[in-house]
Order: sequence, then structure tokens, then C-alpha cells
Amino acid sequence: MFLSEDERLSSLRKLAYDLAERRKQILSGALPVDEGRRIQREAVHELDEGNSLLGLDTIIRDDDGVAVNLDALTLPETFRLFKEAPARIISPPVRQNESQSYSMPCCFMVTIRKVEWKVGESAELIVSLYDEQKQTFITENCVLEWKRGSGFLHGEKVLFVDLKRFSDPSKIFLVCHVVRRGVMEWKENGTETKKPAAQIVRRPYGVSLVDVTEMIPQKGPLDDAEREVRLPITVCGDSDSLLATTRKAMAVRAPIADPRLLQSYIVLSAKLLVGSVKQVREEFPHLFVGNPPISRILGYPDVIVPSDVRNDIYITLDRAEFRYSGRNVEVSVSVCDDKGVVLPKTVCGGAGVELTDRHLSVVYYHMGAPVWNETLKVTVGFEQFATSHVRFLFKHRSSNETKDKAEKPFALAFLPLKSDDGTALQDRTYNMAVYRIDAKLFSEKSISPAYLQFNEFEDKIDLTTISNGQTKLAPPPSEGCYTYSAKESFSVSSLVCSTKLTQNVSLLGLLMWRSNEFALESNLKALPSQPGVQVVRYLRDILDVLFEILSDRKDSANVEAHVFEALVFLIDLATRGFPNFRPILDLYIKEDFCALLAYDKIISRLSSLINDVEMTNDSRIFFIKTVKSVEYVFKFIIQSRMLYAQMNQNQGEELFRDSMEHLLISLADFMGRDVRVFQTAQGSVLKYIPTIIPDLMRVLDPVVIASFFEQMIGNVPIGSMFQQQIDCILAVVQSPLFRLAECRQVLLPFFCEYLHDLEDSRRESSGASKVLMEMLVLLSDQTVGPSRFQDLTILIEKLLRKVVRSVIQLANKASEPVEDNFLIIMLSIFRQMTDIHYEQFIATFESDVDLVDFLQEIFISFKGSLFSKSVFPKEWSDMIMLQNTIMLQALTQFSRIIRIRFLEPFQQQLWNNFFQCAVEFCTQESLQLENFSENKQKRIRRRYDDMRLKMCFEVRAMWNSLGSHKRNFVPDLVASLLDMSLIPVEELRMAIIPIFFDMMQCEFRLTKSVHSTEPQQMTAGRRLQDEYWIIQGKFAAFETNMIKSLDVFIEGGRGDSDYAVLFEEIMKERCNNNSQMRELSLRFVDQLVKQMKLLLEYRDVMTSPDVDIESRMCCTVNLLEYYEGISKREMYIRYLYKLRDLHLHLGNFTEVAFTLEHHARLLIWTDDSLPTPLHCSDFPHDQTHRELKEHLFYEMIRYFDMGKSWEYVINRENGVFNELRTLYESDTYEYQKMSELLRSMAGFYDKVISPHETRVPCEYFRVAYYGGGFPVFWRNKAFVYRGKECDNIRDFTERVQNRFPGCVTLKTMDPPSKDILESDKMYLQIWKVEPVHQIDDRFGGKQVSHRIRNFYLCNDVHTFTYYRRLLSHGKDSDFANLWLERTTITTRSSLPGILRWSEVRESITGKVSPIQTAIETLQAKNDDIFRLVEKHLENPLAELDPQIGSILGGVLDPAVNGGISNYEKAFISPAYLDVHKTSEDRKEIDALKDLIANQIPLLQAALEIYDQKVKEPMRPFYNHIHDCYLKQKSHVEVHYGIRPPVFPKLAPKRSVAANRSYSNVEIRKAGSFVSYDNRVESGISSVSDSSATLSSTPRTGVTSKKSHSRVGGSLSASTLSLARSSRDSSSTLTLSLAPATPIELSQTLQYQRQPRRDAEKRHSRPGSGLLQPRRSSFAEEEPGAAAPSPPPLPVKRAPAEHFATPSTTTQNGGLLQNGFLTTPRRRLRTYDGGSGMNEDETPPEKPPLLPAKLPSPTPELPPKASAATTTKVIPATLEFDRASLGSPTTPRNSSRSSRSTSSTPPPPVPEKPAHLLRDGNASPLRDGIASPLLLKGAAPRDSGIDDAPT
Repeated sequence: MFLSEDERLSSLRKLAYDLAERRKQILSGALPVDEGRRIQREAVHELDEGNSLLGLDTIIRDDDGVAVNLDALTLPETFRLFKEAPARIISPPVRQNESQSYSMPCCFMVTIRKVEWKVGESAELIVSLYDEQKQTFITENCVLEWKRGSGFLHGEKVLFVDLKRFSDPSKIFLVCHVVRRGVMEWKENGTETKKPAAQIVRRPYGVSLVDVTEMIPQKGPLDDAEREVRLPITVCGDSDSLLATTRKAMAVRAPIADPRLLQSYIVLSAKLLVGSVKQVREEFPHLFVGNPPISRILGYPDVIVPSDVRNDIYITLDRAEFRYSGRNVEVSVSVCDDKGVVLPKTVCGGAGVELTDRHLSVVYYHMGAPVWNETLKVTVGFEQFATSHVRFLFKHRSSNETKDKAEKPFALAFLPLKSDDGTALQDRTYNMAVYRIDAKLFSEKSISPAYLQFNEFEDKIDLTTISNGQTKLAPPPSEGCYTYSAKESFSVSSLVCSTKLTQNVSLLGLLMWRSNEFALESNLKALPSQPGVQVVRYLRDILDVLFEILSDRKDSANVEAHVFEALVFLIDLATRGFPNFRPILDLYIKEDFCALLAYDKIISRLSSLINDVEMTNDSRIFFIKTVKSVEYVFKFIIQSRMLYAQMNQNQGEELFRDSMEHLLISLADFMGRDVRVFQTAQGSVLKYIPTIIPDLMRVLDPVVIASFFEQMIGNVPIGSMFQQQIDCILAVVQSPLFRLAECRQVLLPFFCEYLHDLEDSRRESSGASKVLMEMLVLLSDQTVGPSRFQDLTILIEKLLRKVVRSVIQLANKASEPVEDNFLIIMLSIFRQMTDIHYEQFIATFESDVDLVDFLQEIFISFKGSLFSKSVFPKEWSDMIMLQNTIMLQALTQFSRIIRIRFLEPFQQQLWNNFFQCAVEFCTQESLQLENFSENKQKRIRRRYDDMRLKMCFEVRAMWNSLGSHKRNFVPDLVASLLDMSLIPVEELRMAIIPIFFDMMQCEFRLTKSVHSTEPQQMTAGRRLQDEYWIIQGKFAAFETNMIKSLDVFIEGGRGDSDYAVLFEEIMKERCNNNSQMRELSLRFVDQLVKQMKLLLEYRDVMTSPDVDIESRMCCTVNLLEYYEGISKREMYIRYLYKLRDLHLHLGNFTEVAFTLEHHARLLIWTDDSLPTPLHCSDFPHDQTHRELKEHLFYEMIRYFDMGKSWEYVINRENGVFNELRTLYESDTYEYQKMSELLRSMAGFYDKVISPHETRVPCEYFRVAYYGGGFPVFWRNKAFVYRGKECDNIRDFTERVQNRFPGCVTLKTMDPPSKDILESDKMYLQIWKVEPVHQIDDRFGGKQVSHRIRNFYLCNDVHTFTYYRRLLSHGKDSDFANLWLERTTITTRSSLPGILRWSEVRESITGKVSPIQTAIETLQAKNDDIFRLVEKHLENPLAELDPQIGSILGGVLDPAVNGGISNYEKAFISPAYLDVHKTSEDRKEIDALKDLIANQIPLLQAALEIYDQKVKEPMRPFYNHIHDCYLKQKSHVEVHYGIRPPVFPKLAPKRSVAANRSYSNVEIRKAGSFVSYDNRVESGISSVSDSSATLSSTPRTGVTSKKSHSRVGGSLSASTLSLARSSRDSSSTLTLSLAPATPIELSQTLQYQRQPRRDAEKRHSRPGSGLLQPRRSSFAEEEPGAAAPSPPPLPVKRAPAEHFATPSTTTQNGGLLQNGFLTTPRRRLRTYDGGSGMNEDETPPEKPPLLPAKLPSPTPELPPKASAATTTKVIPATLEFDRASLGSPTTPRNSSRSSRSTSSTPPPPVPEKPAHLLRDGNASPLRDGIASPLLLKGAAPRDSGIDDAPT
């Protein structure tokens, strides 16, 4: 999880910390018992939650956290607990107090952390919650007092309770009002008075608020984290009230800019607590330390708790307006009786302060119309409520203390708490009448109650009178010191929150019915229309009144009917409207109910209601309400009867029973009425009547009750109310009635028959399953009586087959999971069935056909529902194991029945289904114990044992009992039994593996129908003889299925090496004992064992994350070779594409193409349908050979292109291009595809010769793996690897070492010792090898572009060489004794191929003499210099190659080996010449001299390049090596002769970039240079003779056909071919390197080409697929074209025989190329040693080159092209453009001066036509590559030119 950054990790970390903390608390022992149990439950819950996050097994626990014993539970009960487990794990453990509550209110705890303000006096902090949407406070005020000198309010808490979470969406604010208590005018001067002021005035200071909506979410999870916030205090302005400041702060949501604001703030924290205040007090007792004030909501909570007794009246001072003396008004509020006496301790400002006699309001300075919005709480006893009123005294407060003391109240208002109708004060706003007070007559000590005779409300006062018909203004009422003031106003609001006081007149009249019996009927009628929240508060009192009326009033039927309706209304209200009052109702019936005669009247009302035939709509509605409340109606009936019987010695028992039975019969008959009219009422009866069963059983016979339910359900009209009937049956089954045996005898057959018919109609399957589960739970209980066996028999006979079919039907539904309930029912039935049950059930089938159908259904349901699908989550381990135990028991019973009844006659399909079901059982994931932890394995084996073994033995018994019928299961059963046998249990494998040999025998001994006569006409002896000859004698079907199944299963993770060993042992033992099929079977067993080992290697490599991808490829190829050898094409192709995917992952695109070629070669160019084994998933729509092969070829082209291996597409014999071209040209004639193909091929040709396409040659390395630490497929083997681009030995070695950490790299090239080979460690041996190319064989010695040639230097090779220095007797620096050992290795396949490596197949070692080593070394150095010069000629404007300086320095000024001087001392010294006098020795010495002499012209050309491009800092170095060059040149020319320059002098850099190509500058092997064909065999080295031909004749006795010399691109002869690119022409001039004087390029080149022969003009397509380039003439230059001065170029006319001869085909089919005859051959890239693919296993050996007679001794040259006949020209940017190349007839011995001057002007060069230019380049081909212009110059050795000084 940590590595994958799993989200569960943080949760697991938190759980671990919590568990550690809880463990610490438990171990401390300091917790109370209840707290300790709670901590334990929480710890267990966290353990289960962690197990769930980790995917571990679910553990079923009880409420105390103890694991439940599942063996003591029934299967349905176990299933129910498992289904409930996830919800139990997700939700926290339920507290005990939560289980008793019906809803979860919230509490909000606020803690004052810090208060900072500039208040120098005492203050009050009033905290409350405000609803922004309703613009009102929703909680009462909580007042926190702060007295000066007592410190700040640190740690004070406020608890808001009974909050509504799910109220309307609105913003909730926590509002803090700061009220100062002190003098009227307080100045903030930073000083405080030392003594308190005598004047105490409550003055507003400021407001602070915060949005707490997110802390009290309306829905979703609760966040109980405590949050701390810092609230700035918004200070009130001089004319702002607290309410106005509050709304301003809410609108701005930011503190008001005030200087005092910076130092006034409140820091508080808030936390949400779940539950009521009682629950929170029990859960968090530490929060109530210090008795924090509790602030209740203004109103009733969502849930009214019956025990919540409340009697609060909230009075809000709204506003007032005074005309006289109305400044600085203070309101004094007090509660008085009817005599004006103040009631003590009846009023307070809110929670947190004690009740006082009076409350003083906030005073607003100089405000005549103050707005207080100040709420205070009034608490009055119920006895004093009716005579009490609230009195408001208004007083002016002065800032002068002396004057303030003399102030008296100037006005008064009062508010009675009781309304005129006797109810409590209504919740509304009142405009109070204000009465002015005469200060002279008023005394505060004794306030006169004379004001009580006035009207309290302003709207009740009428100041008009009517006199003589006229309306006049009457004087205001007055009495004593009180006078009404009409011009002044005062308003207050009231809110009554009381469970004793009612504001409803009708409810009050009902409760006091005896005082007004005339209004009783109307009050009863009005009761259902009253608000439920008001009625439910007086539930007990109303019930007492109703039953009192029912008992006392005997003369009025209407009153009884209204009482019954009121009773139904109260029951419905208490049970549904306010379900938390249901316990109150139960408690009332049990303890307070005492109406003895009520039962008779209730029964009478019920009977009349049910028997009302003509029910009106209102009657039906009331009937439905009555039925919904029927449970408590019958509770009242039964309780009333029980009380009456108890008081009257059980009198009237018979009459009561008869009335009850008649009532039930009427109810049953009611179910038969017209369903269209009474359906809703009938459905309600079915739903609610079962609730009366427990009460009915107290007074009636249970059998009578059972018969009633049978009759009632039976009377339901057919085809209606299925769901209601099922629900009713379920309730009856769950009731105590069904536990009685006598009741089950009545109900069970009826219920089973009903469910049977219900299943036939396919209705309400879920409800029926619940009923069956409840039945099975009850029948599994031992306490239900002995009849449970017979009851189970009834259930099995009637419903088992229906249940099985339901399981099958539900399992066939799409991809939905199988219905769990029916599975549990089926399993539970099988679990409770005994052997007798099985026998009795089987005996119920009338025929074997029905029994077979049932068994087939059983197997289908087992296989499809339990084994194939994941019915239960894998975490339900015990549930799954319990299921498998039941399945094993059932399958064992059914296997016995099959063997007894269905062997004869044989039911093959039934037997086959059993075998398949048994295999599915054994191979299901939940029974693979080896995949579990050790502890889990032990627990499962201890409780359930290994059920796979038991089933395996049952399968073996079934197989052995088949007898001659075994042949019917071969080969269909092979895969299934193989799957079972791969289970890693040895005992199981030993039981199943012998069955495979039985299958082989069965198929081997199958007979063929080849009788010529009827079998009955044969004699016994004749029949035996025929049977012997018609035995099949093979097991091909078994073999095919076995091989395919092994591949699928082992690759999928099944099987191991132990299985292969055990399989080989058991099978070979039985094969050896069978003489008839011993040889065939043993061979097949060996083949299977090999396949297993290869597959196991492949699986281990593919599944291990540490194994490198090369090892995966190797294992894949091993499997490929295996399947190729046994001709299993389907699996062969499957692994081909696995190999392709691995190559694609590494970007080996060339190897991908070769891999796809293997598939393509299996296809043919026909429209035959494609067989299944040859299908390709990448091309699913291809249906024929031709379609798929064509697609594969284009895929190969794409991947060859991506791998830059274009030659494999265009140049291969029988390659992709040739085959597609042949297909489109001569088979399908699809010229459009042919056109696209040719354009694609043209692009490939462009890419081959383009300088912009960079292809870095690959290096090759020999890698040997020694030691037992390597896998088997690498161990003690050597391979040749094809490196990546720019790979070197160091990087490659590091990469191989990283594949095998801990390996040791051997530092020597010596063969490993035996200890290394047998060691268990890993040893690597790596070095670089050189590929042996076949350039001459491929191109026949022709001159080709180095871009074409370089590809074949390192591709399509399978032979490699490397050298090792041998010990010499001389010094290490003695070149004369430097012997080398050359090893030539051959690989199994060419590289590149389907792998980037190939195993070494053959290795040949030989010695290389010192002089041969010197020749090869010097030849290699000359090649390096030549390539550098050639690179410059190709792109003269490129930067200087850094290698040229180091190479020139190493040759001209050697610091280590001494240069050519060492060669002279070693091989040209007199001592050496005296010893080596043979002709062969002389040839080698002459060759060495030639190489030394030929090095000088190359050094000259390289120095010219270096001189042109060297930077000034390196100029001294150039001067030094130039001096060395002059010395070496002088020495060499004196001793070995003068060699003419091989390259023209380089022209200076031009300002305009030239696009040219010297891509074909080569030195041919002819003339005075010696060509070496070093052939080695058995350590013998040879040097071929020098001749003027293009190849050398090998020495006698040399049989190796591979050339090991560096041929391609090397300076190995004295003939130079200089190729220049033109557009479509290629002109070659051979230059003889005789001691001739070079001429300047400013001279005109007089060159004439001979006409071509007809044979040369024909361009036939050679057999190799290579197209020969056309030869065209030079283009004439236009006159007058200016030309720069080019460097001199030596020119010598070459003999005609040295020109290249086009390829022709001889009569015998050989290919004539360059004067040699070769035999056409076909090369296919396949494996070595493979069979079964119908392809060439290895490419045929190339025959040696044979000299052939040319068609003409002197090939004719084509005629010279004139400017008038051609537009093909030499690019004008070449160095020797517009240059004279000299006369072809220049004499050999002409002087140097004759070459330096010329007066012939150069011929003009015409401009290139615009249509031939592309992107500004001279060549029309891609990337500017054009056909080469070859300049050849060399003279053969017999031309008379000396190659050494005389």
C-alpha cells in the first residue's frame, strides 16, 4: 500500500493509533466498568474496520464484540448476520442510550477561550444562535456575566441543545452581544475608577458573530471535531441598536472600521455533539464540570420526549415610541399577581443567570423610539398562572447620578398570561396600551393595581363615544396616577413553550368536559383536527377523559362513536405521528388503564364497522384507519377484559369468546367482498391483523386463531394482493402462533401449497423466499417439538424442486448476482435433510425421467450458481465453507443415487454433469487452502477438513464404476480432470493422475468399423481376430486436449514442478506395465513432461517482477520451438504474438517484423478459408489465407520501416515486396495496390541512399552464462547479442549485469573451469565480436554505394570472429612474435531475427601469424583514414571530424607502438628476409610494403582536410604532424616507391552550400594492391595470391568459405573508384595509380565511352531480386559557364576489362555477376532444428563462386552523350564541376609538368531543368541522393608499375 500510495493507508494508520490508545486505556485499569466495556466495543469495531480495509475475513460478533459461534446458528441466521456485518463495521458502535431514542438531536458546545475588550466596568456576554433566513433568534439567550476585577471569561461553556439538523436551508450564526453595566456615559480613556459606580445602567457595547452553518450540517455525516475561531467585536455606534449592529455585521461579513476594533475580539471554540442533553451528559461527563448553562431552542424540538416537562414563557421587548421624557428609556419587567404584588424569582434574561424579581432592559442613549429586540424568560407556577400578569415600567435614566436617583417611572404597560377564553397567552406580537404615570401620586414601594381595570391592549381601547347620534372623542381612561396615552406605543412578542399550558380552546374544553357537557360532542369531533404536537403532550390526560366518558355515558350512541373515533386518532398519533410516544402508550395500557367495561363497547363498535355492508367512502377511510390501529384497539379490548375477569371472577367468559370469534369470522368474511371496492381496506387487514396474534393468544385457542388466518387468506380473491398475502403469511410465520405444533399442522400445508402456486405464477419471489427462510429457521429449532421432522418432509416434497428451479432461473439472468435468499433456502433444506429425507424424496418421483431431470437441475444450479459465480463476498469465509460443506454432503448423496440407478441404462449426460460439477467444486477459489495464511489453513482444516480430498475420492469412485462406459468421456473430460489434478495436494494428485492413463487406454483400444461381413455371421475366433486388427492404436484426441489444457492451466498459474515429477512417475509406471502401448505412451509422457517444464519456466519468468524481459523472450522462444516441433500451430501462433508484444515493449521493430513473418509463412496465397488455429486476433475480420497474409505482409513492411531495415523489404529473395508484386501483377491484378506498393518501395529506396537517414551500425557481443545461479535456459551457454545503436562494451556489460544482480564478470577470455560451470553462483563472460559479412557474395564485387554496403556489414550475419593474443617468447612489443588466436563462431540463426541474440552453435579456432596480423592492422588503419576522407567528400561543409586529428597523430607521431618503423624492423629487416624466403612469405612481405606505400596518399588527403578545417588553437599541432608526414613520406617514397594521390585536392570552402554526394568512393582490389581472402580451418591460416582479377584463388586445403578480411569499404587494392552522384546517370572512370603526373581539374576531361553491347542494354530482373542501375553518359557543359579552380585529379585510362559487367543469367540458371557464376538460393529466416512448419529449417549453403566466361572479352562502352540529346547533368556545386579531367590517352611516363598546364577550356554545363529540381537539390531522389559517378584509377600488377623502389 505504501508503494502504491493506496488511499486506505491513512485510514489504517489512524486505526492503528486509535487501537494503541484504547489498549493503553484498557490496560490502565482506571476506567469504570461501563466505560471499559464501551472502550472494548470501540476497539473491536476498529479491529473489524481494519480487517475490512485489508480485505481479511469478516468476523461475526454480538453487541458486546464477542465472536458468535456460527455452529449454533441456522444457515439463514448466519447469512443475515453476514449481510448486516458491513453496515455494522461502517457505522460506529451504538451507545445504549442511542438504542432507546427514536431520533438524534444535536447539541452545540461553545467554549469561550479568550475575551479582549476596552470595557472598564462589569459586562454581560449574551450568546445565542440566529437564523438569517427567518431573521430571528432560534435559541434563548445565554448570559455570561463578567464583573470588574474577577478576570476574563476564560473556559466558560455554553451548551445549545435540541437543535434541528434537518431544518430549512439557511445560514445559522453564533451571535455574541456585549452589554456594558455601569454609568450612562463611559469614556474610553484607558483609566478605571477604583470604586464601583453607584449608577448601574445596561448599555450596548458591541456585537461579534460567526457563521456556524457548516458546523451544524443539515444532512450528511457529522463532524465532531472542535474548531477554534477568532471573532472581532463590532462596536455599536451612538445611534445603533444591538439588532441593527448585528444585521450590519451579517451584511458586511467583516468588522466595522473602528479604532477600538483592533483591540476588541473574542476567541472561542465550537464542537457539535450528537444526542440529547441527557445522552451528551452521559457520554461526555467532563464537559459538564462546573454546570455550564444550557440554552434551549425557542419552540419545541423535532422530537418531543415524554419525560421533557417544560413551562417557559418568552417575552420579547420589540420597540417603543414616547413623546414626552422618552429619552434614555429603561424597561423594568416583573411578574405580578392580580393584586399587583411582584412574584419573586420569576423572570431572567436567559440561561446562565438566576431568576430575579425584575429584569432591566438595555438603555439606548438619546433615543425616543428605542428598538430593543431583547428576549427574557418568564417562569410561573401552574397554580399562579391564571392570575398572573407581566408588568412593564418605563423609566428615564440620566447621566447625572444625582438626578438619576430622583427619576421615577413615567409610564406603565401590562400583559396578562391567561387569555380571556382561559387558554395560555397566544404566540404573537402585541401592541400594548401605555399608561402615563403621575410621578407625584406614584410610589415604587407600593404600586397600585388600579391599572388592572384597564384594557391591556391598544386595540381594545376605544376613545370615542356616541352621544345624540354623534361620535365624540371621549377622555382617555384614567384612575389614580394612571392615564392612558394614545400617542405612545409599546410592542412585545410572546412565545409559550409548555407541556402543561394549552393554547387550544377545544382541547381545554375536552379536558374539562364535566364543566360543559353540552359542548362534549363538538369537542370530540374537533379533536382529530387539532395539531398533533399540541395533542400528544396531553396524551395520558385525554385517554383518561375518553375512557371516563365511555364508562359514564351510557345513553348516547353518537358519543360512543365519537369517543371510538377519538381513540383511533390518538392511537394513530402516538404510533405513527410521534412514535417516541409508543412506549408511553404501552405503559399507559399496562399501568394506568382501568376501564373494565370498555371491551364490550369497543367490540360492538368494531363489529358494526366490519359488518357495514354499504360502507360509504368516509366509512371505508375510517375503517382503514381503524385497521391500522387494530393492534392497540385489541390491546385495550384484551386488557379491559383481563381486568374485568380479574375483578369479577372470570364472569362472561363464554360470551366474550363467542363475541371475539364472531368478530374474527366477520373479519374473514370481509376479505371475500368485492375487491374492486374494498381492495385498500382488505390490504390493510392483511397487513395489520397479524399484529393482534400475541394478544389474541391470551384469550383464545391458538388452533382457532390458526384456522382464522387460514380462512382469511383463503378468502382473498384469486389473482389479487399477492404482496399483502405474502406479508401476512410472513408475519404469521414469525409470530409465536407458528411455533406451536398443532398450529403448524393447520398452517404449514396451506402455506406450502400457496407458495407452490405462487412460484408457478412467478410472482413475489422475494417475499416467498423470506417466508421460506423463516420457516426453515423455525424448523431447525429443536424446541418446536418432534413434529419438525414431518414438517420438513412436507416442505421438501412440496417446495424443494420449485426452489431449485428458481435458483436456476435467477442464475440465468444476465450478469446479475444470484438471488441470495433462494440459495440460502436450497442450502438450508439440504443441510437439514437426512438419509431418510433423501430416500423419501427420491421415492416421490414417478419415473426415472423425472428423477434425471431433477438431478440435472441440481447439478446446473450447483455449478452455475455456487461455483461459477461469486455468490458471497470472499471475506465471508465461514459462510462459504459452510456452503461447501452442504454441497459436498448433497453431491455425495446424489453420486450414490446415480451409481445405483443410472449405470444401466447409462445416462451419459447425467454422469458428465456430475463430473463437471465435482471439478468445479474442487477448483473453486475458496477451497484452495494453500493460498491462505497458515493460521487460516489450520482453522479451516480443524473445522471443515480439506473437502477437496473427499470430493476427489468420490470422483475416482464414480470413474472406476463406469466400466466400459469410460470411453464416452474421452477426450471431453480431459481438461476437467487435469484441472482437478493440478491442485497442489499430493494425495489428490495420486488419485486423479491414473485416470489419464485409463483415458489413453480407452482411446487406444477403440475399434474401427471395418467389418466386411455382418458381426452375427462371424465365428468367435474370427471375431477375436478382427477385433485385434481393428484396434485404433493411438490416442490423438487425448493428446491434443491434454497439450492444449496443459498450456492453458499452467500459464494461468496452476501446477508446479512437483506435479511434473509425480505425473512422470505415475504415468511411466503404468506405461511400462502395458506392453501394447509402451513405446507410444512413453514418448507421449516425455513430451508432456517437457511441455510442463517449459511452461513452468515461462510462467515463473513472466510472473516474476524481477526477471528481465530478455529472459521472458527466451522462454517464449523455447515454447515456440516446442510447439513448432509437435506441429501445434494454434499455440505456436499464440506465443508468436506474445513474443511480438515483448519486442514492441522494447522497441525492437525489426525483430517484430521477423516474428510476424513466421505467421505469414504458414499461409498461402489462396482464397481458402482460414482454419481456426491460423486466425489472428489483430485481424479478426480476415477469413481467408490471402487476406490475413496480405495484412501480415503490410504489418511487416511497417515494422521494417520503423526499424530502418528497408533492405529486408526490397532486396530479399521471396521477400515481402517480391511476393506482393507477384500477387498484384500476375494473380489478383490489383494495379491500384501495385501502384501504392511501388511508391512505397520507391520511398524505401530513397531512405536507403539518403544522407538524412542516419543508421548507426550495431555492435555484436559474445555473452556466456556460467554457473548454476542462472536459469536453465541461460545456464552454461554462450550467445551472440546484437547491441543497440551506439552501444559499447561498457554499456552493454552494465546492462547485462543489471539483469542478474550479484553476478561476477570474468576478466579473461579463457574457457571456464569445471568449478565455475558447476558452481551455484553466476559468472558472465562478455567481449565484442566482429560480424563476418558476405558483401562480395551479395554484390558480386560490384561497386555499390557505401550506404547500401554498410547495412550488410552488420546485418544478416550468423558468423562472427574475435581474437585473443597468444603468449610469445619475445617481448610484448616485438611484432615479429605477435601471434593471435582467431575464433570463428557460428550461431543457430542469422541476426537480426526473431530475437536480438542467438545461441552459439559452432566455434572454430585458428592462429594468425605476426605478419598477417600486421597486414590486417595496417589495412584497418588505411580503411579508417579512407572513411574519414570519404566522409568529407560527401559533405565538405560539415564540421571537422574530431577523429581525424587523433588518427593522424597516431599514425604520423606514434607515442606507443612506434608506427611503421616497428613493422620495418620486424618484417622487412634482413634477418627476417633471410629466414622467410618462400614465395608465400614474399607475397606477404610485398603486401605489407604496398600497404605502407599506399598510406602516404591517404595521409596527404587527410592532411589537406585537416588543414582546411583546423582551428587556430590546433594549428601548431597540424604543423607538427605535417612535418612528421614529410619525413615519413620521404622515407616511404625512397624505400617503397611513390604512389600517386588517390583523392583530388580539396577546393576551399564555398559560401553557398552545395548538395553533393560522394557516397560511392571506394578503392577496388586490383592492381598492385593485394586482396586477401583469409580462410581458416583447424588453425591453418592462408593468404590468397595477388592478381588482376576481382577475387583471389584460395589455397589448397583451405575449406572455409567465410572471408575474415575487412573487404567492404577498405583500402585493399590500388584501384580507386571515385563515385559522384548525378541525377540518373552513373559514369565510372578507372584510374590507374601508375607514377603519372596529376593534372589540374581546370583542364578538359577528354573522356569517351564505348558503345554498349546489346546484352548490356537489356535490363532483366535478376534472381536475387536486385535491380541493376542503368548507365548513362556524362552531360555536356554549356559553353561560357564559369567554373572555379578545382583541385587536381590524377587521371589514367583504365583497361576496358575493369569496367563492371551487368549481371546476366546463364543457361544453367546461374547468375552471372561481375564475371562469377553463382547459383540462385532461397533464404528463409526460421529456427534450426524445428519441424512441423513446412518450411526450410536452415538456409542452404551458398555454393562457392566459380569463374565464368564473360560474354565478351572486352565489354563495349555506351556511346558518348551530347548536350543536344540529354538534359542529365553533373551538379554544378561539385568540386570538379566544369573541370577538365584530362585525356584518356595520356602516356604512362609523361612528366609532371605536362599535367599541370592546359589551354583547353572546360565544356559548358547546362542548367538543370526546373522540373528536375526538388527542394533546391540537384537530385530528384529523396534527401538529395543521386546516382554515383565512379572514377576508377589503378593499374594491375603486371602493368609494369613498380610498387617498391629499386
